[in-house]
Amino acid sequence: MRTLGSSVLAFEIIVSFLFIPVALQESSINNSTIIAISLTQIFLAIFAMGTLSKKYGIYLGYLTQIVLIGSGFVVSWMFVLGLIFLGLWIAALRIGRRTDELKASNKT
Repeated sequence: MRTLGSSVLAFEIIVSFLFIPVALQESSINNSTIIAISLTQIFLAIFAMGTLSKKYGIYLGYLTQIVLIGSGFVVSWMFVLGLIFLGLWIAALRIGRRTDELKASNKT
């Protein structure tokens, strides 16, 4: 689960970096606010990646998805990307859990 979840979060970090120049061009919001939104997304994703082995790490991952979707209020296509990443996050958790269960059952 950690591998797949970390992969989704890593790609979200890339999208969050790419959000900055697009938002600076398309939005009338203050530049420092745009950078703060992006840095919040990045730090949440990094923190969630580091804590995926704990239960609250998964919730931080969900919070990261919500913040990414919320950035759609600044750049509208982020609604779509946020929903795509939410779907990838849910799929990564489900597939990762199944994989972990299979690994555990093969060890016994």
